[in-house]
Amino acid sequence: MVAMASTAFKGIEVLVSRGAEIEQVAQKLGHWYSFVSDLREAEKEAENPPLFKKLFDGESVEAQALNAVIAKKKIEEQEKQIRELIMYSYGQDTYKEMMQMRRDIRAKREQLIYKQRRKQRMMLDVSAIITALLVSAGIIWTTVSIIQGV
Repeated sequence: MVAMASTAFKGIEVLVSRGAEIEQVAQKLGHWYSFVSDLREAEKEAENPPLFKKLFDGESVEAQALNAVIAKKKIEEQEKQIRELIMYSYGQDTYKEMMQMRRDIRAKREQLIYKQRRKQRMMLDVSAIITALLVSAGIIWTTVSIIQGV
């Protein structure tokens, strides 16, 4: 996701350097903000991963932490550069509008995507627990039946 955010960022730089209309820049910014929002949500999910990920993810805690820090620093640098580009090329009022757009995008994504993803993750975890309990109960019942039959 960092790569996609970086690609969108480079597109923003190109558009601004060419003197593109703010509408074109805003569209690219929207894509960039979406990727950044997804990265931040992924960071939150990494702090509390789903049960299956805890059990089967081969990536070490250290690697996850390092990747999160690198992504965070890269995004912070891109945010700083975007702020400078927008304020220099289009003015402070435009930058404030962009920040409002960012808040709006974040709120929409939180409502539409991330809440649904959390709900699905919880359902998957509950299903895994129920399945594990049923398998365990079956093993115990079979073991007890064999012992009583002997």
